[in-house]
Amino acid sequence: MQKKFFFHILLIISPFIASTQTTAKDWYKKGVELIDKQDYENALAAFKNAISKDGKYNDAYYAVGWCSNELEKFEDAVDYLNKYVPVSNETKKKKCNQLGTAYLSLQNSKGAIEQFNQTLSISPTDGIALRGIGNTYYEIEEDHDSAITYYEKAIKADEENSKPVYYKLAWLYNDAERYDDAVNILQKAIQYDSEDSGLREELGFAYYMKEEYEFAITQLNKAISLDAESKLGYYYKGLCFVATNKKGEAMSMYYKLKELGTEEAGVLLEKINGMK
Repeated sequence: MQKKFFFHILLIISPFIASTQTTAKDWYKKGVELIDKQDYENALAAFKNAISKDGKYNDAYYAVGWCSNELEKFEDAVDYLNKYVPVSNETKKKKCNQLGTAYLSLQNSKGAIEQFNQTLSISPTDGIALRGIGNTYYEIEEDHDSAITYYEKAIKADEENSKPVYYKLAWLYNDAERYDDAVNILQKAIQYDSEDSGLREELGFAYYMKEEYEFAITQLNKAISLDAESKLGYYYKGLCFVATNKKGEAMSMYYKLKELGTEEAGVLLEKINGMK
């Protein structure tokens, strides 16, 4: 009786374990069903079971690689994807983009760029590859000019899916003192996500550097309303007050930063003490 009860509990806890899949094809089909449910851990296990049943199940190797990327098991992703043999340019692009993604996450810039470039040799406007190379230059190589080039290409070729790189591109524009370009891309970014305080901070900074202080403060006030602990919002706002010779207002930003315990507090105080 106790044994039957335990088995019943096991079925409730883990129906996947009690699955009736017997062939490689069955396991592969089960994996696809689990991906549709965003159950990537069990999908991964199902695809591995498909390979254990049939070591030549080509599509299962790609599926394991894809799931491994989703689960941030990047070394496994590389291992399985390298065993997958594409049968068309389209499947080669998929493999290269997944490998590029894994290498990027492993901080292997050479591997990432090589794989994404293989995609671009097939499809020069592939947004995934263009963003991937841009991210590699931005995150690993710190080659800002190249990152800008690839982000701009990605937005031109695949704007809808490239919206998440707007902020990075705006930051790069500001860093390169291309403030008008930063303002333009940030305004587009805000249309995409109006509740992101970071976008408002960066836009406020661009306006500050353009000496358009009222516009800057408007954006920084919005950043602070979205995030009461927006240290850059308070800091840039303080800089605007310093620039417009409003020492009392600047000090109020310093006190707020000091309350938050940020290093920007000391930097702002130095600038306030330097006011005439």
